[in-house]
Amino acid sequence: MSNILGNHWRDLDGLHIDVSGLSPPEPMVAILELIERPDINEPIIVHHNREPLHLYPELNERGWSHEIIVKMPGKVCLKLQKWQ
Repeated sequence: MSNILGNHWRDLDGLHIDVSGLSPPEPMVAILELIERPDINEPIIVHHNREPLHLYPELNERGWSHEIIVKMPGKVCLKLQKWQ
């Protein structure tokens, strides 16, 4: 995962990726590269500085759902899950 942009770590709730400091389109590229990895089957928690509206159709096309778990000015956290 070291070649994927952003900071990443694992926690009890899944794999986390922080893309909040990246410039567009890097956040979307990093998230899409992560979900395309064949070894990723756990939930992904995305930490972003804004809601990534253009990401949602891409997730849907790839079989991933999204849920906003935190939304406040300057901070959005999403939980992404692969469809079963």
